[in-house]
Amino acid sequence: MQKRELKEERLVPNYKKVYTPDTVQLDNIDSLLNKNKIDQGNCITILINSCKDLKADFYNYLIDWYGIIEATDERLFYIDIGNIARFMIWKFKSNETDCFNRIFVNAEIILKNGDAATQNLIVVGLFEGIQNIGSGHNVDYYQGFDKWLGPQSKKEWDNLIELWEGE
Repeated sequence: MQKRELKEERLVPNYKKVYTPDTVQLDNIDSLLNKNKIDQGNCITILINSCKDLKADFYNYLIDWYGIIEATDERLFYIDIGNIARFMIWKFKSNETDCFNRIFVNAEIILKNGDAATQNLIVVGLFEGIQNIGSGHNVDYYQGFDKWLGPQSKKEWDNLIELWEGE
């Protein structure tokens, strides 16, 4: 069976760009990172405050998807984190990985301090999302992200590959 590769244009967002990296400010997330149990909403807040490119893209996504950037009960965390996974593959393919270290350091902290649902959001939402989207865009997700993965993240990352490929 031939592997289907998706067009790179599918990675580039087609929503209206209201925010740019120059128009957003990163929030101080230290208090969120130091929480004993990070919830899903705080998880998203932490991740998008890893870099201005991600935050601007995410805000534009929120406006396109929800019509507002404020957090509400209507938010769908797995859809939201799927957009972050798409952003990661877009930037990886564009060789614009400057903020990956911060994103993955924050993901590692979330894995250690997140509640069970939030840990699952990182593993199934972010990591599996990156792997799934990357597989359609000819990205080496086996080792291509290793330099950014912390020890717990690497373990969960490899477990996903093993789960899906049975190796």
